[in-house]
Amino acid sequence: MKLHADHILERFCVAGISYRQANTTVRGRFAVDTELHKAILQEGQEQAIKSLFIVSTCNRTEVYGYVSHPHQLAALLCRFVEGELSDFLEHGFFLHGKSAMHHLFRVAAGLESQIIGDYEIQGQIKQSIALARKAGLIGPIMDRTLNFVFQASKKIRTNTGLSTGTVSVSFAAIEWLQQKLDGRPMKALIIGTGKFGVNVCKNMQHYLPNIELVLCNRTDEKANSIAETLKVESIPYASLDTTIDGFDIIVTSTSSTTPIVLPTHFTTQRERYIVDLSVPANVDKAVADVPGVHFANVDDISVILEQNIARRHTEVPKAESIIAEYEVEFYQWLHTYKHTPAIKLFKQHLAEWTSQNSCTAGDDISAHAVNMEELVQNSVNNLVVNLKNESVKGCHVIQAYRQFLDHPAVSVQVS
Repeated sequence: MKLHADHILERFCVAGISYRQANTTVRGRFAVDTELHKAILQEGQEQAIKSLFIVSTCNRTEVYGYVSHPHQLAALLCRFVEGELSDFLEHGFFLHGKSAMHHLFRVAAGLESQIIGDYEIQGQIKQSIALARKAGLIGPIMDRTLNFVFQASKKIRTNTGLSTGTVSVSFAAIEWLQQKLDGRPMKALIIGTGKFGVNVCKNMQHYLPNIELVLCNRTDEKANSIAETLKVESIPYASLDTTIDGFDIIVTSTSSTTPIVLPTHFTTQRERYIVDLSVPANVDKAVADVPGVHFANVDDISVILEQNIARRHTEVPKAESIIAEYEVEFYQWLHTYKHTPAIKLFKQHLAEWTSQNSCTAGDDISAHAVNMEELVQNSVNNLVVNLKNESVKGCHVIQAYRQFLDHPAVSVQVS
């Protein structure tokens, strides 16, 4: 059966469910862990699906493959997850052909992420591809499909600002500090060793290396354990009232329902930088009036996030333009894919001919000396270009043979 580009493209399908259509509870019923992932891929093999991979994150579960209909992918998924097919049909989406292809390009670029420009999704897709490849479920067309997708994603990341500027609260706090600090050594106290506190600490170690870090938590054992892991100091929570005045930077992120940083804590006048990442507030609002204090709360930090997200949205047209460029290149490649057998045979014939008709150095061919391997490749490339422009296989193949045999170096060898 002859391969046809439009037929191949129509078989590219995706069945998915994401934050756009479903809440976390519904999405959770269709989540796929590593073991389920392997089981689904094995079932795909048994169903003789040639190409298949699954992307499952906290924001989405999507199944991609070259199949007859996207509902086939949904049915495959729902055989293994907790969710019912009826729920997937209600909350999910189904795409095929160019719509499915465009969706994959957008997902890999971070355009479909809940936080636009989130580049972590590309790593998640690559992990899924690695599992599918190991299971033998990434065929040659899918492999080339993904090559174009990742090339587009890389160019978007390099040539646009879609993924620049932090959209993480914990890192936005570092960004605020970077705007305020002058680079001199300082001492910082991180109060609260939950997710935010630990992330702030790690980011501060990386981006503000001149800062000496000290951890404090209402559970001293937890603070000591994390401090040991991060190779920083810790202080007992009970000593907070008497030690807090000695720090230049204070970041709070605890679950306390009442303020734990008070204006009475500060008895010496100096430049201080205080960030409160907690809701309810951990820092008494009167602290902002203490002489020398530079203060930011969650709302202030959120302004940075909103500005960064707004800047990312202005980059979307550039990203879409790059995607369109690579989609065109992919469709051009796909239209020549059906000629692959003829191209391979043509290359094989030329390689055999050059092997059988090689000349020794010193004869008349020296005047037209060329690298025969390069000549063969050029002939193949010209054939591919001609087939792209006008798909008349027989004529172009004959013309390619004639052009090769008419080359001066080849003509000398023949004579």
